[in-house]
Amino acid sequence: MPNADLPAPLTPSDCDLRDFAFMPVDTVRLLDSDLFALSTGDEFKAAMTLWCKAWQQVPAGSLPADDRVLAHLSGAGTKWQKLKPIALRGFVECSDGRLYHPVVCEKATEAWAKKLSYRERSKKGNNKRWGSQKDDQQHSQSDPSGKALGVLEPPKGQGEGQKKDSVTIVTGAMPSPIDPKKVLFDAGVALLGEAGLSAKTARSLIAKWFKNHGEEATNAALLSAAGRAEPVSWIEARLRTKVAAQDEAREASRSTAERYRRMAIPGPPVDARKLEEHA
Repeated sequence: MPNADLPAPLTPSDCDLRDFAFMPVDTVRLLDSDLFALSTGDEFKAAMTLWCKAWQQVPAGSLPADDRVLAHLSGAGTKWQKLKPIALRGFVECSDGRLYHPVVCEKATEAWAKKLSYRERSKKGNNKRWGSQKDDQQHSQSDPSGKALGVLEPPKGQGEGQKKDSVTIVTGAMPSPIDPKKVLFDAGVALLGEAGLSAKTARSLIAKWFKNHGEEATNAALLSAAGRAEPVSWIEARLRTKVAAQDEAREASRSTAERYRRMAIPGPPVDARKLEEHA
């Protein structure tokens, strides 16, 4: 049931990828996840099945929050309640009452943006092609008065109150383009919300990580934290590790350059020079 206190859905309501049989999977992230480390064979099978089923749902990346349906979709049947805690690891409930997986939604959002872009390009191409042909056809099939030949006009003067049939064509603008950064930010808020943080606190924390570590590193840490028991601790540890690795690389670069300088060698080897460039 919809609940305004929950985070917003992680993919647009009309995100439909049922004609996309291929679902990208980040194998490194998957093999490093708690899901892979903690699951039994049956639990992992049910989880992967639900990921694939979520890809084919509308909105893509989501599942209905109904145990009977999930038991069927996962293929677990009567074993569902036993497999459920691990099989649904990483899924978060959103305000529309459905379950969303941040990692699947990330890939779904990218695919949906490409689909909309392709649809728009095709529409423009078809309009250009068929519009030109239609103009030529109308020009060749009209009489001197400009009326199209072979087109019946409605009868006139046959009584009052008669109206010719009409069709109302409703036009609308294309949906607003999807902002992958916003989707990832909202997914991060939902992920931290599952850990007990308020939406305000989660947004403030993510904004701080963006400022201190950059969007790319923060998004990578957020995505890697899906399914973790304590995502905040995991993310901060990952970001600290990245900073420590960068500091270590800089120090190695400086030390190498200093050794070569003392030995009166023109310069460090290529690998050390590359490290120095990134310092």
